[in-house]
Amino acid sequence: MIGLLEKELSSGIETILLCVVAFVIVLWWLQKPTNLPPGPWGWPLIGYIPNFLVSLYRTGLNPPQLFAKMATKYGPVFSMRIGGKLVVVLNKHSIIKEAFHNPHISNRPTSKTMEYVGLSGGLLSPGEEWKQERRFTLATLRSFGVGKRSFEGCIAEEAEYLTKEITKFRATPFDLQPLFTNATSNIICSVVFGKRYGYSDSNFKYLLRLLNQNAQLIGAGGVQFFFPIAKYFQPGHYRQLKNNIFNVINFITGVVEQHESARDPDNPNDYIDVYLNEIESSQKPARGSHVKTKTMPLTIEALFGAGTETTATTLHWAVKYMMAYPEIQKRVQQEIDAVVGRNRLPRLSDKDDLTFTAATLLEIQRIGSISPLGFPHQCGEATTIEGYNIPKDSVVLSNLYGVHHDPDTWKNPDAFNPERFLGKDGCLREREELIPFSTGRRVCLGEHLAKMELYIFFTHLLHRFTFKKPDGDSQPISLKGVVGLVNAPEPFITLVESRD
Repeated sequence: MIGLLEKELSSGIETILLCVVAFVIVLWWLQKPTNLPPGPWGWPLIGYIPNFLVSLYRTGLNPPQLFAKMATKYGPVFSMRIGGKLVVVLNKHSIIKEAFHNPHISNRPTSKTMEYVGLSGGLLSPGEEWKQERRFTLATLRSFGVGKRSFEGCIAEEAEYLTKEITKFRATPFDLQPLFTNATSNIICSVVFGKRYGYSDSNFKYLLRLLNQNAQLIGAGGVQFFFPIAKYFQPGHYRQLKNNIFNVINFITGVVEQHESARDPDNPNDYIDVYLNEIESSQKPARGSHVKTKTMPLTIEALFGAGTETTATTLHWAVKYMMAYPEIQKRVQQEIDAVVGRNRLPRLSDKDDLTFTAATLLEIQRIGSISPLGFPHQCGEATTIEGYNIPKDSVVLSNLYGVHHDPDTWKNPDAFNPERFLGKDGCLREREELIPFSTGRRVCLGEHLAKMELYIFFTHLLHRFTFKKPDGDSQPISLKGVVGLVNAPEPFITLVESRD
């Protein structure tokens, strides 16, 4: 009798559980927004993550390549769920351009990683706070000449430091990546910290290693940074990322503290001094400001992330493509020699005459797609994209790799061909579909500076050096990327020959 009661009780509990599960599924389905962009089916709670990981493994593609493939099935706008987040992926230039000019798609997702180190706001904040922080930062950087032609001397000086460092290796093959990271970081350091760091500075080299690791650990589209569920699939990456960010913020905070004790409020020397002055002014009666002491390290960290890793990675790709295509490297050098000569270094004023050189740089940015999924946006309000409903808080990704490898836009997109940026008359033909710095309201605030850096560093390097495979290396040069937040070339060493 007791056994029968236990059996009936057990059966009743199973029935109740099944009913509860069925009720939850029906409720979820009824509350599901209508007219969403098409996309693949996902699991409850975890969404499409398991299927996505399996697809990456089976196809051997990286995330932006897989998204481009999915776009051929679902269309240029598709959606999927990552954990509890609806993620919308845009794969066409015109759609990205329209969406990212939409004020309802200008927010950033909340970063649990930054909350871990006790920071929020700044350039990652939504709404009015972000607008004010961006305006303040742009105005301050411009006041120090950033983005203006007058800043050319600062970049050229660092290019000279870089070339001197390279000559130390003489005929020994080596990895250029750390030097490129140091050089591009020093441009930001000169404005933000008021100083540059030597290439042998151990503390700064440690900081740069952390930044370089973070660019890979954050993952394509910032998955580890903005999607908490990702930590359950790559817990080691997540722990390392948190520790790295904590150490980066500590380094920046230490520099800020040094400024606090030594600055002259009447004679600000750099971005930190101006920021500290603004904080001091905002504490006066009847004066409000967006700036906060806890916001500054996060904004500075964002400046380093935007102004260092992408530019250094582009230069790293540039060397690798010059090694892989020596005939193009030779043609660039011949053009520089014809326009500039051998008695001086290239200047910004030469750019209009260095058309093939400029076209080569543009092609490196296109084929390399350095920021393959950009930085994610989030909808502050419900809106529409291409007629589809996009609910509030949805994450929107721009597949810049897909845009830059779209066969409808670029003939033979996987071929390295600078000629695609030249007109029939040989003049430079810039293409609006090339958007390495993204587009719209959140376009990279360091775009003009990065363009100046790339041109000056690239032309100075090709004027002074020829980059080759090490002697005895018979293996073909791999042009496969390692995709994280940036698309970096696989590690390689190069043999540098002086042209002097």
